[in-house]
Amino acid sequence: MKQVADPVVLTKGQGVYVIDNEGKKYLDFSTGYSVMALGYGNKRVNQSMVAQIEKLVHCCYYLHYSIPAALLAEKLSQILGAGLKKTFFCTSGTEAVEGAMRLARKHSRRYEIVALFRGHHGRSMGAATLAGNWQEKKSMGPYVPGVVHAPAPYCYRCSLRQTYPECGIACAQFINDLIDHATSNEVGALIIEPVMTDVVIVPPDEYFEEIKKVCRERDLMLVVDEVQTCLGRTGKAFAFQHWNLEPDIAILGKAVSAGIPLGAYTSTDEVASSFEFLDFAASMGGNPVACAAGLETIKIIEEEGLVEHTKKMGDYFIARLRELGEKHNCVGEVRGKGFIIGLELVKDRTSKKVAIEEALEVKRYLRENGLLVVLNESTLRILPPFITEEQHIDSAVELIDKSLERMEKPPR
Repeated sequence: MKQVADPVVLTKGQGVYVIDNEGKKYLDFSTGYSVMALGYGNKRVNQSMVAQIEKLVHCCYYLHYSIPAALLAEKLSQILGAGLKKTFFCTSGTEAVEGAMRLARKHSRRYEIVALFRGHHGRSMGAATLAGNWQEKKSMGPYVPGVVHAPAPYCYRCSLRQTYPECGIACAQFINDLIDHATSNEVGALIIEPVMTDVVIVPPDEYFEEIKKVCRERDLMLVVDEVQTCLGRTGKAFAFQHWNLEPDIAILGKAVSAGIPLGAYTSTDEVASSFEFLDFAASMGGNPVACAAGLETIKIIEEEGLVEHTKKMGDYFIARLRELGEKHNCVGEVRGKGFIIGLELVKDRTSKKVAIEEALEVKRYLRENGLLVVLNESTLRILPPFITEEQHIDSAVELIDKSLERMEKPPR
């Protein structure tokens, strides 16, 4: 069988839990890489899909008009704000990244793009080119020309060997040097995840002030990748809203359709008008069943106040994990906003040496004891469903505490 991150066979999901083929229950704080925002088995979402299936299962949004796709595009424009009006639908966040790259190049009439170290944007050729790590690229190049990378605002492991806040946000200012000395000065866009998802990096507030300045002075389009953070995961509907950014394009996916394949990218009217007929198309893009699920998902999030709930519970979860950080020397740093949380494990706090094997063992222990999380390098990425309550968090923290005690226990 193929290799998977967690070798379990899932057969059912209900609420915040999934169940395997042997009947074992797991608290799912991976949510399928941030897909299942409402957890599993939501009756309203399921009924919306069944109702749409009985009407129309498929309508290619680039051949015909579709009411569910039009309604979802209208709703996304409302909650995105920032002048983002026109949505192009596809089947995944990765495909949306590809479309956003095409749109940015066509509108700016410049082919080069700045991305960031540690960024994750998908695994197709264009999206993988944007990725800021070698693991997603090795043995499959050459990649798409015209992409250069700047240091990430990863203060815990600064690539420029600086210390925040004395650094003056050197990582953002470095973009100017990058364009001047590593490009042909044909840079049209900067693509960023406002909250970087791979090892969960939350930039300092000042970072985005510098980014705004760079984009303004260099006439760069700002493209935000919200595939993992959209619809409320960070405690705002979209992560860029924490810093009042005004992106030219926002890329969406995962939670936007409750587990049914759907991606989207939304731009301003001016940017969207650069595309001509069939500059972008996707046979399954804007699938009516997926769009119906997306509309119902947003309705539930709004009616039940789940964005605010995510912020409140996320603050509680992060505080509990930081308490563990005071207890365990193997916790390098706890980072996060809302329900995207990174727990970085290290050999010790002085050296900050990554604890790859130990983190793998921690993740295995958590899985065997009923908790699913994501692991990147030695950072546990924790992505609870928006419906998670305090008791679920307390159970997870108790298990994580035990796993860290085992990690620090000297071998016999």
